[in-house]
Amino acid sequence: MMTERVTNAVTRCLEIDVDFYRELLVFLMKKRTKIMTDDLDWLTESLNKEQAFLMKSKSLEDKREELFKGLGLQGKKLAELVEEVPEGYRAKMNLLINQLTELLENIKTINEETNDIVKKKLENQREFVKQAGIFEKPETYDKSASKVYGGVSSAQVIRQI
Repeated sequence: MMTERVTNAVTRCLEIDVDFYRELLVFLMKKRTKIMTDDLDWLTESLNKEQAFLMKSKSLEDKREELFKGLGLQGKKLAELVEEVPEGYRAKMNLLINQLTELLENIKTINEETNDIVKKKLENQREFVKQAGIFEKPETYDKSASKVYGGVSSAQVIRQI
């Protein structure tokens, strides 16, 4: 059975996690929307913010592990903790665990959806480029400033004629 002090420490840790993952979910939802609308400026500017979220996530996980280790709860699953808290704390602990579980599931889902959107956009771009024939007939210039079509300069083409 966990003491009130230990229960309060675990509860506070879970509250911090829920707040963080709620904020992350909002960011990821906005990111998905910006990807769908091809808002490259926002996406570029948001890279630092996304990196900060990743670093904070790792930091929170490390702190939670240290806290649980210090409290003698290392390796325990959240569902197991509910059984060990004093009766008056179970409802709140269950609520926090349910919120955290739902947020993490939503984050996983939105990440999968976002990855699918990006894959489809890339496939569409690849198909567009293929249909436009850009890869088969690249237009570039050689040293003498003659256009090069498909690896043959226009000067060579004219000489052959």
